[in-house]
Amino acid sequence: MKLYLVRHGQSIGNVDKIHQHADTPLSELGISQANELAKRFTSIPLDLILTSHFKRAKSTAEIVAKKTEVKIEICELLREIKRPSLLEGKPTMDPEAVEIRAQIRANLHDSLWHHSDEENVHELISRAKDFLDYINTRTEENILAVSHGIFIGAVNGSVIFENLLTPEIYKAMEGSMHLANTGITLLERADNKWRLQTWNDNAHLGNL
Repeated sequence: MKLYLVRHGQSIGNVDKIHQHADTPLSELGISQANELAKRFTSIPLDLILTSHFKRAKSTAEIVAKKTEVKIEICELLREIKRPSLLEGKPTMDPEAVEIRAQIRANLHDSLWHHSDEENVHELISRAKDFLDYINTRTEENILAVSHGIFIGAVNGSVIFENLLTPEIYKAMEGSMHLANTGITLLERADNKWRLQTWNDNAHLGNL
């Protein structure tokens, strides 16, 4: 089985550098990126497109689905990490936002700690593993999953480190493994084991 993990196209929130909410739409550039991604997948076999329900991911997936005529399904496991609701709409460099993120980092080791109503990194990693378990139940051979940078990083960490993945290791990966908007990551399963084949392939963006 081949699993193509793709980050959504650029969103308005990416441009404005704010903490986003589920309804943040694609920017004009993000729409163009999604169209280039769709062209790319006209020459890559696909049997199914799964997508996060967040607007920026769903819009990206719908553009690819229209171009490739491949069926699309919502998969709630593909949603982005839930940040504290207090952060939604705030600039990333807002002093209160910076302080909240610092508190979260300081408590990475504690699986029970929450600032408020967010999903902590322990829960994120668990959801990434649940997603891989879910994909293992699918019978399609070529699946595109449109998601978000943080969640895709957690999925890749789960493949590379398996049960050794900790929040500290994940955060170290997150800081050094950038994922571009519509960057393609390919995971392939053989002999009941997932392997990372390609990370952040964005050759389709050469004209943008």
